[in-house]
Amino acid sequence: MEQIRDKALLERLMEEKGIGGFFSGSPQGFRLVGYKKHELLAAPDRPLKEFLFILEGSVRVYGLREDGGDYSVAQGAEQDMLGMMEFVRESQPALYTEALEDTLCIALPIEKNRAVLEKDSLFLRRLLEYSVRLVMLSAMAGRPGQRLAEKVVAFLRDVQPDHTLYSINAGLLQFRCSRRQLQRVVRKLCEDGILKKVGKGKYQLR
Repeated sequence: MEQIRDKALLERLMEEKGIGGFFSGSPQGFRLVGYKKHELLAAPDRPLKEFLFILEGSVRVYGLREDGGDYSVAQGAEQDMLGMMEFVRESQPALYTEALEDTLCIALPIEKNRAVLEKDSLFLRRLLEYSVRLVMLSAMAGRPGQRLAEKVVAFLRDVQPDHTLYSINAGLLQFRCSRRQLQRVVRKLCEDGILKKVGKGKYQLR
């Protein structure tokens, strides 16, 4: 992990990404941190001690089986937040969080701000909204008869608040498919005028 000591950049990114809108008050200790591709953000013996607001990049949360294989639990990308489980539960599951690509985050200490955040109704509502979003994602992924194109459209229409897919990496676990499958579907949806490309690897529902 690299701490980026650029106060002006931190303030600009917080303003651009609307991080202050998550809180009624003014929690203390925000900082800008970067992770390299394949770097671990958290591990069973090193749980997250900060909320991480993902600005760029994507991460994967996974566990290990007894045979050494792994199983995916969740994935996060731009506009997602990590640390919710650490905030809510004292005992943590044995999970790993890995950067799938170079990832930039705004970090906020959990324990330093716990007393304030536990009384912050706006922040708690944000956590509730995020929890509902995860439940909807899980329910959507569990529809075996639904075509991939339908899943992508339903996700962007009903789950993603700004109707944007921030990267192909961000969609692989959500849609339970291969990179090639998702790239093909996204390309076809763009050709059909259902999606539009709004940046490098970024697509939005029209």
